[in-house]
Amino acid sequence: MAVLVTTNGFSQTVEEFKIKTLGPGNLNYRKSPDRVLIADFQVNFQTALRLEDQKKGGKMWRGGIKGDAKASIMVVLEGLTTNDLQAITDKLYEQYISRLTSKGLEVADVNELWNHKLYLKNREDRWELKAGGTVEKGNEFGIVTMRPSTQKFIVAKRTISENAIPIASLADYEANVERKLVNQKTDFIYNKVVLEVNVFENSMSETERTLNRHAGYAEVKAETNFKVSEKSFNRFGMGQFYAKKGIEVSDVLKKQKFDASKGADVDKRGTDWGVIRVWQVDDKEEANFAVVECDVDKYLKASEIAGSAFLQGTLDEMMQKK
Repeated sequence: MAVLVTTNGFSQTVEEFKIKTLGPGNLNYRKSPDRVLIADFQVNFQTALRLEDQKKGGKMWRGGIKGDAKASIMVVLEGLTTNDLQAITDKLYEQYISRLTSKGLEVADVNELWNHKLYLKNREDRWELKAGGTVEKGNEFGIVTMRPSTQKFIVAKRTISENAIPIASLADYEANVERKLVNQKTDFIYNKVVLEVNVFENSMSETERTLNRHAGYAEVKAETNFKVSEKSFNRFGMGQFYAKKGIEVSDVLKKQKFDASKGADVDKRGTDWGVIRVWQVDDKEEANFAVVECDVDKYLKASEIAGSAFLQGTLDEMMQKK
């Protein structure tokens, strides 16, 4: 599937992508209700990336000593506002609702799920019926999470009270509750949408990492690359639909590469101090920082066409199994 959009004097192309499915081998929705309940719809926008590599020093097997080497980079996207991100999130959600209804699917009220017995247990400590329209800190550095301002969604609480579950177990707990729910008979199809809109990526190959480990060399590399990440998913009941290798869009950001590297300080011979020999090395570090200017019009249009292509592709794939 490919999409070409021309607007304001520039063209952007959604590159070819393939929708894949995770779930039971005999997955189908032929006996499922024609109602979809959207438990959550979130768009995670990457606004910065931080990479770090550190090689510990120590004694060398042929004699001598090697110091620590550390390299890090931080790249930041500049030009967007939270109002921009909220607007595109709301637009994608409106398009999604329209597509669901055009397929003959009714969108169920989220309160039906909120009052389900699986969410009633210790609900005050574990869950909240959260309204969209506010900026949230994502699960990783540089990620901003947005939800549609026109709806409420069921979200696991990130704060800890005396009876709440530990943060480390939160993701597993959410998955366990979702798994129990989709294995029960309901009069709706459970639906959860997570879109990851990325602008930077780690560009170090595994071969380079392996060679650096052996050489005691710290290095990190990143580059610009706009895409709806392969981590994005659209879950319908037991089936999870995603775009293999993500969905890339051309003509969004200028192609740029960033790197930082540092070799370890080595002392093979040491210094003779009479009755003793002393080896001495310094720890080495390189840290780079870069700002990438964002053309807001291009970014918003790319987010819309890539997000829309993902939602359409995953919904079409699900409907083929219905």
